[in-house]
Amino acid sequence: MDFVLLASVILLFIGAKPFLKKYNEDYISRDQTQCINGFFVLIVFMRHFQFYIEYGQFDMIYGGFSDWLRQMLVVPFLFYSGYGIMLSLTKKGNSYVNSIMTKRFPKVLLHFAIAVGLFLITDICLGVQYPINTILLSFIGWESIGNSNWYIFDTLILYIITFVSFKMFRVKRWAGLLAMFVLTGIFIWHLMSMKDPWWFNTCIMFPLGMAYTLVKEKVDSFFRRFPVIYYAALVLSAAFLAFISTRKMTLLKYELYAVSIMAFILLLTMKLKIGNPVLRFLGKHIFEIYILQRLPMLILKDAGLNSYVFFGICLAVTIVLAIGFGFLMRLLDNLIDGKYRKKNKPEEIIAG
Repeated sequence: MDFVLLASVILLFIGAKPFLKKYNEDYISRDQTQCINGFFVLIVFMRHFQFYIEYGQFDMIYGGFSDWLRQMLVVPFLFYSGYGIMLSLTKKGNSYVNSIMTKRFPKVLLHFAIAVGLFLITDICLGVQYPINTILLSFIGWESIGNSNWYIFDTLILYIITFVSFKMFRVKRWAGLLAMFVLTGIFIWHLMSMKDPWWFNTCIMFPLGMAYTLVKEKVDSFFRRFPVIYYAALVLSAAFLAFISTRKMTLLKYELYAVSIMAFILLLTMKLKIGNPVLRFLGKHIFEIYILQRLPMLILKDAGLNSYVFFGICLAVTIVLAIGFGFLMRLLDNLIDGKYRKKNKPEEIIAG
């Protein structure tokens, strides 16, 4: 795993472009965030893979890195998702608010349920049995039958919270954002009594990403005017990240840890453009890779393969599955959207 981690870090900087005299204006564009998410979904793959092998002498550095990073590997996913949703809300208004529950939510839930169905078939073939209530609840992410689940469950609830918040306040973005923070806080509070910490300790990054949408232009303008403060902020964010990551974690410290690592990523990418096509590809298929990667791991875990061969096969199969699954889901989405358009008049679709 040490060599795989090294290769991943090298991949991150292949094609990277530093901005010495000016700023990277596209540091939070779709292309840039896909590359960054691609790197982190690769780290997620490694994180999950580590539970299917025994550590050896060349896994110690990665083990220390994994223990240090903890749940921070999903921080960019949540932050960039919140940022993108608020950007769409700003541009499209109430029509986009409605589409969260008519398009985005049902599509994610449907795709996830189909993926869980694949795990159920795999479990049956492998002779693995789960209680019926566990199987049923796994289709919404509350339980697992071998698949990754908590992140999808949290994402679905955050979509509902977004819909409720901005349905109440419509175009009043700051009021809707305040409702987002309040309802997300209530969601976290409820999860604290029912689930392990990783279910809730990064959720706040979603509304924080939405908040950054509203202040981005001012932040960019401020750093352009005062470059010395930018460099000071970069150094301070790195120093605080190094400090807080070594503390014994409470919920508050975990939130500060998440904020500090995202702040460092944002500040770093203001001066460094990530442009690796491999990472961009992984970022485009983030959902499929995240949800399907455990399938080959489950099937091959007892095959007695060399760790490097095991890793390579699992990664290759996951990518093939991701491409195929993504293609089929796009066909399904187009079929559903086509039936929706036929069922509704054009003016109803535009209005709603």
